[in-house]
Amino acid sequence: MPAALQLLVIVIALLGFWAIIVRPARRSQQQVASLQQAIGVGDEVIISAGIFGTVRELDEETVQLEIAPQIVITVARQVVVRRAPEPAPEEPSSED
Repeated sequence: MPAALQLLVIVIALLGFWAIIVRPARRSQQQVASLQQAIGVGDEVIISAGIFGTVRELDEETVQLEIAPQIVITVARQVVVRRAPEPAPEEPSSED
């Protein structure tokens, strides 16, 4: 196999790796960073440890997160990974 063809195969493999792995990961990181800047007091969020809570106070680097009534923890803003999903509305049951 000619050297130029081997190089072409390597370049195509690297481009494929970038398109499948690196690009989506970078997009995900950008979305999380955008969320971390957009959160506000009263938002329900999930941190990287899987803890759900409501934002009570914010500053540049930390978030005061209420995880239970009157239980507030301080976490780094970077551990907020997503907003908590909205609870699904209950459908009225049709009991006869």
